[in-house]
Formats: sequence, C-alpha cells, structure tokens
Amino acid sequence: MVCHARLLGLLFALLPSLASAQVESDVAKAERWPETEEWSSEDWADLMVELPAPEGELSITEVTLSRADWLAEAGRQADAALAAGDWARAEYRLGQALAEYPDAHDTRLRLAAMQFGRGALDDARALLQQGLALAPEHADMRLALARLLASQSRHAAALRVLDEVSPLLARHLDYYSLKAEMARRSGNCALAMPLYQRLLDTAGTGAWWLGLGLCQRELGLDFAPAFREALASADLGNASLRFVEQQLEQYGTAQTD
Repeated sequence: MVCHARLLGLLFALLPSLASAQVESDVAKAERWPETEEWSSEDWADLMVELPAPEGELSITEVTLSRADWLAEAGRQADAALAAGDWARAEYRLGQALAEYPDAHDTRLRLAAMQFGRGALDDARALLQQGLALAPEHADMRLALARLLASQSRHAAALRVLDEVSPLLARHLDYYSLKAEMARRSGNCALAMPLYQRLLDTAGTGAWWLGLGLCQRELGLDFAPAFREALASADLGNASLRFVEQQLEQYGTAQTD
C-alpha cells in the first residue's frame, strides 16, 4: 500500500471534523501520486485548516424550585388531573407533595377532603392524624378530623379531638359550633350550654338557639325562649322548623293543662 495513502488515512482519522467526502477525495489523490512525490506546503495547509471555535460553551444548570413553587405546581397538576376526571392522578400528585413536604398542611387537608369525598374514611383519618402529630395546634386539621368522626356518629371521639386545643373563638366559630354539637350529642350538656351561649354572643344563629334549647329541655329547664328564637331565625331548615313548632305547641299545651 502506498505510504502516502497510509499517512493520509491516519491523519484524517485524527480530524473527524472534516467532511467525509473531502477525505475520500484526498485519499484517492494520494493513491494516484507516485510514492516519491512530495507533499507541498499548500497541500498540508489545506488539510490542517482549523474549524472556527464555537462562540460559547454549552452550560447545563439545574433549576431547583422553591417550596412554594413546588407545592403550587403540584396543586396545578392535581387541578389538571381533576379537570380530566383523573381522581387517582390528582390524589397521587398531592401525595407526592406531602412526601416532599409533610408540613404542607393545606395540601394535607385537600388530599384528606378528596379521600373523604370518595369514601376512603380510614385513609383520610390516618392522613389527618399524621398531620396532627406534626402540628397538634392546627385547628383546621382538628376540625376536619372531628367532622370525619362525626359523620361516623363517633360523637365522643370527635369531642375529644376538639377538646384538646382552644383556638380563638372569634376566628373559629365552626370549630366551637361542632364542639358544642358533639358535646350535646354525647350527653354532655353541661359543656355544650356555655359553648352555645358564647357562640350566641357573636351571632343569633338558629342552629345555636336550637342546640341550646335542646340541652335545656334535656336538663328539665325552660327551653321555650330558645326555641322561639330558633323559630324566628332565617337559617333553620324546614325539618328543624317543624320540630321546633311541634315542641312549642306541646309546651304550650302542657302549660295550660
């Protein structure tokens, strides 16, 4: 084999940036030249032309989302999954967010609400209990757990959950409303009555008047004033209104006998 051709082949093996078509042309040229022919400086110059350097270097930067951005993105993906009817995907995405940030309490409450909504009560209860182990003073999480227990008629258990902390009443009316109701349903009217009175100091809600009147009736006290207040309220349902009317009618009849 011609030595020039061998030399040229090795040279081009070290210059992968040159076009293959040019390589084949120059090798063929070398093979046609006599073995004694010398390479000119111009030939070598053509072969050794350097390609221009790239204008800039490729830089790969890892982007780390902040906690807020990470949770917001998880929430958006859960919303998108729900919009597509993919309930399981939405729960999975929220679960991933909790695995990354166990103290993301709003995310925990949302996931528990979704589990509750599809009837997975044990999963929702465990999720909320795990959250309370991390944040015992979290009133909204306690309220959610108590509501779940109340839906199972576990009134004493719900009351115990709510009785462990005492958030500011003015900011947590729902909390104390459920606590009063669970106390009444658990047969603890001694606890329920002062709670209803405190709630009524903030607003004349019919349900609270009704709860107070029921406790008074249970204890053999005069419940008619509370029932009349309940009857005059605008927030009682039809079934409750009929019950109150019947009780007042029976009360009136008993008073005239």
